[in-house]
Amino acid sequence: MLERLFGKGQSRLIEAAYRDIEEMLTQSARMLDLASAAFLDNQPLEVDLDRMDDTVDENERLIRRSVLEHLAVNPSQDLVASLLLASICQDAERIGDFARGLGELIPLAKSRRQGKFRDGLKEILAELRPQFDVCIRAFREDNLEEAKQVMAHHLDFKRRLDELTRAIAESDLSADLAVVYSAAARILRRISAHLSNIASSVVQPYDKIRKDDEAD
Repeated sequence: MLERLFGKGQSRLIEAAYRDIEEMLTQSARMLDLASAAFLDNQPLEVDLDRMDDTVDENERLIRRSVLEHLAVNPSQDLVASLLLASICQDAERIGDFARGLGELIPLAKSRRQGKFRDGLKEILAELRPQFDVCIRAFREDNLEEAKQVMAHHLDFKRRLDELTRAIAESDLSADLAVVYSAAARILRRISAHLSNIASSVVQPYDKIRKDDEAD
């Protein structure tokens, strides 16, 4: 994808920016693993997700700086490609925020997480988590088919999580569990949407990215 957007012999700034985006997604996936394990298994969260998220945020700042410095040298030639890169890094940063947000739900749950709603979230998460790796590969290798796979999975996750949220609203769950389960469903939905947004940058031209993901 890097060569397609910027051509051969792109600047080291842009090469570094692409590596930083991969690292943002990898770090966000680690955060999601840690937060979801504690959330689903009724365990205390023993890591500082805020500190982990700080590295994601710092990479976003580095990417924005790299894009600006690159445009200072090539203000017209790579404008659209640079805008696309900035958009992708924004989606990657938001995934980190949502992964951190899952950990923030844990203290709100006064009751034990168990039963069909916990199991439903666990099942969807088990299917969502591998999409990080697929998205990274699609982004790195400019793989159209894998990018489309991420987008298609998002539509399925969105439907299932919406159904789960409606079922939670109609249940007799305690207030604390209703809040944390529905919020967790929303978080997973948004993580999936941002992965789909990144994948759409492989499939679509800049003016149409996010058009077909139905994220909202």
